[in-house]
Amino acid sequence: MTLETIERLDTAALVSAAQDGDSEAWERLIEEFSPMLKARIRRFRLSHEDAQDVLQTTWLLAWQNLKSVEDGQRMAGWLATIAFRECLKLTRRTREICTPDLDSLGSTDDVDRELARIWLAGTLEELVEELPAAQRVLFRALTETSEPHYVDVARRLGRPVGSIGPTRARCFAKLRGLLQAREITRDFLD
Repeated sequence: MTLETIERLDTAALVSAAQDGDSEAWERLIEEFSPMLKARIRRFRLSHEDAQDVLQTTWLLAWQNLKSVEDGQRMAGWLATIAFRECLKLTRRTREICTPDLDSLGSTDDVDRELARIWLAGTLEELVEELPAAQRVLFRALTETSEPHYVDVARRLGRPVGSIGPTRARCFAKLRGLLQAREITRDFLD
């Protein structure tokens, strides 16, 4: 398979080719997903060296377990999960947690939950950006206050009150789908 052919392949095809031992396909996967992984790892505010270690470990584990990937289109979520877990392992091992309020949480489980919440909040912001414009505006309007009222939101957005609930439902359904596409499930967060 030539590099030109690989450039035209989608992610699933690249994963399949890499699983079959194609080094060019593997290199393309690294090129494609390293920026996303670096961004996710950066959220943990690790030192440059630790962040590089996590990135390298993520790719090493991905290579070692590549045969287990059944759906190549889910590669991004799979890699993000590996990186997230490696970041958590590192923060547990070093006990250097840069978010000040984590010290008051107590147990390691509480810290892990808080780190997961912080990571998910950042991921949620990314996912909200993927929503259609109307849903994105509504989501932000609904989350600006702790108890949003549909009448206030509808008035502010210039929309009928009856449209807020259904649009909200579509918005949350879309977000659930985006989370599932990245393999972020309730089991992952527990």
